[in-house]
Amino acid sequence: MKELIRKIFRGDAILWATILCLFMISGLVMFSAISSSAHQHADYLAPFWGHMRHILLGLLVMLVVHQFSYRSIRWVLYLIPLLSLTLLIAAPLMGNDVNGAIRSIKVMGVEIQSIELTKLAIVFIFAEILGFHNNHADKPMSWKTFGYITGILVLFCALVFQQNISTMIMIFGLAVLMMFIGKVPLKYIGTLCGATLTIGIIAICTLLLISTYTDVKLPGRMGTAVNRLERFFDAEDKDHNAPIVINDENRQIINSKIAIANGIKFVGPGNSVQRDYLSLAFSDFVYAIIIEEYTIVGGIFIILLYVIILARAGKIARRCAPHETAESLFVIGFSLLVVMQAFINMAVSCELFPVTGQTLPLISRGGMSILVTCFGFGLILGISAHNEERIKKEMALKETEETLSTNNQTETPDSIKQ
Repeated sequence: MKELIRKIFRGDAILWATILCLFMISGLVMFSAISSSAHQHADYLAPFWGHMRHILLGLLVMLVVHQFSYRSIRWVLYLIPLLSLTLLIAAPLMGNDVNGAIRSIKVMGVEIQSIELTKLAIVFIFAEILGFHNNHADKPMSWKTFGYITGILVLFCALVFQQNISTMIMIFGLAVLMMFIGKVPLKYIGTLCGATLTIGIIAICTLLLISTYTDVKLPGRMGTAVNRLERFFDAEDKDHNAPIVINDENRQIINSKIAIANGIKFVGPGNSVQRDYLSLAFSDFVYAIIIEEYTIVGGIFIILLYVIILARAGKIARRCAPHETAESLFVIGFSLLVVMQAFINMAVSCELFPVTGQTLPLISRGGMSILVTCFGFGLILGISAHNEERIKKEMALKETEETLSTNNQTETPDSIKQ
């Protein structure tokens, strides 16, 4: 039985257990948090069963993808950036507008969120480029090559900007981290960060001045981003002894803080109170519902699970062969992406960070997000399984060589006597 389970769930067993644990928590939390959309269906459990179908489909994607080695399906992975770029360009023309942003595109009746695919595409592109340069250490990176890399990053960031500014910032930060891990010279990284920081400060100051001293309405997501920043910093300066007034601007974060404050007593699944008042309790603010139902212990446990993901990813990356730099960078890059997004989501729920719209990976509701995340983890588990098989072969070969060497040493004295 144990052998059968290991054949089905190949790769790092602890990573598998962590992902399955997040899936189980997601099912329990969604049973409660999804209640705000239950009244829209004849069957009040329809949203819950829809979420569970996405989880099962995501699990199936992982089981299929992890059966292949990274190198054997690399040619398929190159289609991801092309598809992502196509969807990002098509989004303004044929996408669905929700709250002033193009959230998804319908293709044959199926809603596809291009931004989720873009996250995976960026990790793959940078893993491949940086992996190639690390495998050819005799050819140091030039300013010209770094310019090409920066151009790719700027192109994707510009296209993502129209949908979600916080995701653009997260993608940029991830790319810089991957450059650092991928041993890009610090002078290149410093130049990129310095130029970006300068442009960013000038842009933010300009937008704040325009919104404060003029009646000009900022277009698209820029207005939303400025309002969120202003509300966040206004909350920091607010007199905490003053009475709390809930309005449309602070309704989400106040109800999230109430849910967290309620988390002093374990109430269990389905017993959240704030789920009926907190909009997006099933996505952006699901962490507040987790604490309300499972207390701070449940909140710390969630943090621990994401830390385990990062730790296991580090171990998998270290076990990759010296020539498999792209694989190790993909493992580190994708796990960093997931953990970074998770910590941003949790920080927003606790009002430690401005509202961003980032979901909690593998827990929040969202079909495309779950499928893309599961695809990425399927690749990581496939890399882990490949590492285990390679190490076993290397150990078997070493044992054979040691046995032959021992036999030769034993036979030598007899041959000398003869």
